[in-house]
Amino acid sequence: MEPEITELDNGTLEYVSDENFLFEGGASIKPLVLAFECYGSLNEQKDNAVIVHHALSTSSHLTATPKNPDKGWWQEMVGPGCHLDTDTYFVICINNLGSCYGSSGPNSFKPESQEKYQTDFPTVTIIDMVKSQKKLIDALGITQLHAIVGNSMGAMLSLAWLTLYPDHARYLISISSSAQAYPANNANRFLQRDIIQLDPAWQNGSYSDSSELAGFKTARKLGLLTYRNWAELNERFVNKTGVESIEHYLDYNAEKFIARFDCNSYLYLLDAMNTFNLSAEHSLVEVFKPIRAKTLVISVNSDILFTPSQQQALFAALDEAGVASSYIDHQSTFGHDAFLIETEAFGQYISHFIG
Repeated sequence: MEPEITELDNGTLEYVSDENFLFEGGASIKPLVLAFECYGSLNEQKDNAVIVHHALSTSSHLTATPKNPDKGWWQEMVGPGCHLDTDTYFVICINNLGSCYGSSGPNSFKPESQEKYQTDFPTVTIIDMVKSQKKLIDALGITQLHAIVGNSMGAMLSLAWLTLYPDHARYLISISSSAQAYPANNANRFLQRDIIQLDPAWQNGSYSDSSELAGFKTARKLGLLTYRNWAELNERFVNKTGVESIEHYLDYNAEKFIARFDCNSYLYLLDAMNTFNLSAEHSLVEVFKPIRAKTLVISVNSDILFTPSQQQALFAALDEAGVASSYIDHQSTFGHDAFLIETEAFGQYISHFIG
């Protein structure tokens, strides 16, 4: 049976395949469901598509649309006349497998059942996410992408995409990411996982409401501390109390997050990042040699999560592999969150590179 693509009331598109989807770990699910959004029009040659891979906690909603006027996570980046110009490009953002914004994941219901998978959902890897998305892109009839753009965890998908399908895109942009999980990053994610799982209310993943999990809220606070540079936080909150304090900042943002995101999905995505390693079997140089895309690595000098040294190592491996590569050292006080905040600068980097 051919996959089906339908449009939901909010404008989100839903890809459903009734074929068994096989995970790297050997388990499978049926059906495979992926939520995605498209902006602009696919041209007659079907060669103007740009995939944007989103970060851990965001969704496929890049920018507001008539059917979904809510502000998107890259609102100023996508649209007519914007840096990802929808008069030129067909921009696609797919909610990652394992997430909780419409794609198959722990928060999905089991087939023929009113029970959620929760921790019965198969373990998800970055490679699993990419292979599921390739099925969707094939269903759209796209055989050559113009560009792939990824931020943070999203760039892990972008890099993995072109190691699996090295001639499938003309351009690749990796922003604040890496080709493997690093110990310091893993340590932070392990701590978040432990904080969640030590909360008795988590109940081995059988909770009824993520927003009531104190451990989830505390874990998210720990994660938030890595998204901004500590020097910026110190300057911003020094001698501040009440609603202007660092405590209020962490409480407010963590509370908002756990009200909209599923806890088990969060754990699954943390684990996917922790196990990511494109050089597990061969050196990165060997892995990157088949890539034909022109590649841009963007680093943020104040990023304490995906540090400049990780970006430099990624660029060096691409360069040594003979991949046509460029490197940008973006100066910012905003740390890892810079790509979400300084969209004008990042937009210029992107549009100049892929234009």
